[in-house]
Amino acid sequence: MAVFILFVVFGFPILSVLIGIFGTMLLKNVWMPTLIVLLASVILMYTSIGGNESFLIWVIIYTVFTLIAAWMTKRFRFK
Repeated sequence: MAVFILFVVFGFPILSVLIGIFGTMLLKNVWMPTLIVLLASVILMYTSIGGNESFLIWVIIYTVFTLIAAWMTKRFRFK
């Protein structure tokens, strides 16, 4: 259980930021990586975690991290 909590706190945010960066570089779009992370997080919330609504705050945080990383990548790379 402790490993899962560490993965939720550190692993998923890092993974969502990387998806935001590389998704923006590949797709040249800010919204697609954000949508991918949002859908994957919601699917994970209902399948792996069992529909626990307290995980919804983490879904929102991961989506915001992805959006910020994608926006920064688009802003600085495609200037």
